Amino acid sequence: MELSRVSKKFLINVPARVRRALGIEEGDLLAWDVDEEKRIAIVRVVKNPYRALHGKYRDLRLTYDVVEESVDELLLREVEDASDRS
Repeated sequence: MELSRVSKKFLINVPARVRRALGIEEGDLLAWDVDEEKRIAIVRVVKNPYRALHGKYRDLRLTYDVVEESVDELLLREVEDASDRS
């Protein structure tokens, strides 16, 4: 078991052993699922998350800077959809 401490700003570190075991790299997303009854969090690693959106939206003006607020919501839906299919 590995431990992480939550900072004042609610940030956490992913321990090196966990990063290596799961192949977590800069830019990967961590998708959190919470089981409130069991008081546990299940965390999935989403590799290369922007690949899930690539080619889905044809408007060339849709850059990350323009849609920054919506990107995480879109990615979350894609992750959930992929999870439902597996």
